[in-house]
Amino acid sequence: MSFKRLLTAPLAEDLRHGRSTLLLGPRQTGKSTLIKEVLSAFPGALEYPLQLPSVRTRLEQDPEVLVREAGKRGPPQVVFIDEIQKNPALMDVLQYLLDEKRIVLVASGSSARKMRHGAKNWLPGRIHLRHLHPLTWEERGMLASKEDRQPLLEERMLYGGLPGILREPDVAVRRDYLTSYTALYLEEEIRQEAAVRRLPPFAAFLRLAALESGQSPNFSKIATDVGVSHTTLAQYYTVLEDSLILHRIPAFGAHRASTLRKPRYYFFDMGVRNAAAGLEHSPGILPLQKGTLFEHAVILELIATVQPGARLTYWRTKRGEEVDLVIEKENRRVPIEIKWTETPRESDFDGLAAFQTQEKAKGGYLICRVPRPQTFRHGVALPWHQTKDILAEL
Repeated sequence: MSFKRLLTAPLAEDLRHGRSTLLLGPRQTGKSTLIKEVLSAFPGALEYPLQLPSVRTRLEQDPEVLVREAGKRGPPQVVFIDEIQKNPALMDVLQYLLDEKRIVLVASGSSARKMRHGAKNWLPGRIHLRHLHPLTWEERGMLASKEDRQPLLEERMLYGGLPGILREPDVAVRRDYLTSYTALYLEEEIRQEAAVRRLPPFAAFLRLAALESGQSPNFSKIATDVGVSHTTLAQYYTVLEDSLILHRIPAFGAHRASTLRKPRYYFFDMGVRNAAAGLEHSPGILPLQKGTLFEHAVILELIATVQPGARLTYWRTKRGEEVDLVIEKENRRVPIEIKWTETPRESDFDGLAAFQTQEKAKGGYLICRVPRPQTFRHGVALPWHQTKDILAEL
């Protein structure tokens, strides 16, 4: 099974126009596969897969190998560096080659943390930053067929959108892969990156963070449950955020006394979240967590598909009035509620009504499972598979 990624054309366009690109995304989102597909149209591109110890060691010992191999005079050489965060010291050499217009760089990275702490040079002004998320609904084919939409939505809520997972037809193998991802990557590699010396507390934190995904975590309670300090717990959250495992959604209007100020965190993938939380990947959890899983899936889709420059926040007052997501861009502000229902009522728009009154906003959406849009007093009930209509307004 192959998937057509939406970033294929923009990435190819970058290279055709000599624009260097850094593609960031968590492990197994398909960064290397996508870049290699694009590079098939650029014969002669040089590849440096830093996940291979031999390649990494060679460049660690002598970073100027890049100058000698890729820095020849003439048309700029296309260079692909995979997992660039494994050797941040390369940045200075890459800056020289870019400034001299000797290369066009396309690089992948799965940790902003290691780059940020391992090198001060992120090639500012020289490289275009793009993000690759798990498969969007369009890339998975969830929007094409009416008959398959509900099964594919439930698949997304259980197994997430990592391409390698969804290519595997055997659900038992999918579960094993997701469990391994959590054990081998989240617990081991991130722990090493963050210099977290004690695995049991970090593993306990990881499970609680997954269970709390989509909420504003109570740091004091989780720190007590895990057995670490409040400061250490905050560091754990920063590690997951910098490693692209968590998305941080800040509070809207956090400077106001009437609203909550704590951010919310969302695991980047539903399947990974369910595995990290210790939940079974079976349809049996859907009736128990359908509201939480549906909200999570919709927000991840909006994070992956919203236009650059848009700001995503959530809104909740101390009285309990709430809007799940607010998308802001320039002077446009779109509040969004998310509910599993197929039969929306006026009461489902109470949060939107409160937001409109207090924030002097207009309109809003209730994303749910209606078959077609329905207009209510305080907004529109929109089918989940038409979320692109919201983004088209911005």
